[in-house]
Amino acid sequence: MSESVTIKIPGKLFIAGEYAVARPQGEALIAAVETDFVISVSESSGNSRLETNVNLPTLDFDINNFEIPDNGWNFALCALRNLLQGQNRAGLTLKKYPQLTIKINSELGYGENKKGYGSSASVVVGIVKAVNQFMKLKIDKSKAFEYAAKAHFEIQGSGSMGDVASILSGGIIYYQSPDVNWQNWKIENSELYHPQWQAYIVMTGKSVKTGDKLKINLTEKFYETSDEIVNKIKALNQKKYFEQKKFQLFKKLILANQSLLADTLPEGYVTEKLAFALNIINRQENLVGKISGSGFGENIIVFAKNEKGIKKVTGQLARKGISIEKIRIADEQW
Repeated sequence: MSESVTIKIPGKLFIAGEYAVARPQGEALIAAVETDFVISVSESSGNSRLETNVNLPTLDFDINNFEIPDNGWNFALCALRNLLQGQNRAGLTLKKYPQLTIKINSELGYGENKKGYGSSASVVVGIVKAVNQFMKLKIDKSKAFEYAAKAHFEIQGSGSMGDVASILSGGIIYYQSPDVNWQNWKIENSELYHPQWQAYIVMTGKSVKTGDKLKINLTEKFYETSDEIVNKIKALNQKKYFEQKKFQLFKKLILANQSLLADTLPEGYVTEKLAFALNIINRQENLVGKISGSGFGENIIVFAKNEKGIKKVTGQLARKGISIEKIRIADEQW
């Protein structure tokens, strides 16, 4: 066992496939993005402890006998329980685990102030990954996804677990959600865009509770069209295009996915600020932007073929109280 482990965990932004991916075997493309989310694990001299810099009280508990609380620590403790119980079933554990101090330092916000980077998914992945490294359990990526994703689904009550897959994997991934028996998911890393392209995030400052939005009823036609677009974007990587042509095709498909979502989802999916930002970004030949995630607020992911046009839209967005920041796609994690 290590003396301590400290790791950085990325966040996520959806590129295409939102809502459709929330059904069994649904498909999406998702980018893991670098963040300041840090988790550390060390051995405790007393009971185990969870502590964080966000607005949550420190929690003391016995790692060998704890319940899942109905508070903000539920994601972390459910992921920890799944990991430890999984190792018990595998017969790879001592009779008792050592008590741990787990510290989470996050700049992703909390509650109504969250940034929309998938902070709860960062928590479950961070717990599984950091405790696995600290205890030298040597679980593989498939088991790590199972432990983290099931914890996230249990607490949230819905979702595709695509955010978990993205944060666990890093980079840009093609993701197919599990079937009804929690089998047959796919996580494939993809070199989706040209190395010279830049990625940005537009933040409107309106937080959204994603689980509530996933109760919207959608048609089979919506699901089929979304999956078809995802696969066409994925296929861009399988052919050699000149950079300009590839960006044009990429933009066309991203905008097709955005139109599908906007035309299908209830009024309010595209807020006033989101509509303004999408309009000025997508008028620029070298930029493409799309709402990332559930919509009804939060973020737009933007890809730029080059820096041309960014300064112009930055000023226009700022006058509406909307920020745009360059982001970095996270390196592969597992």
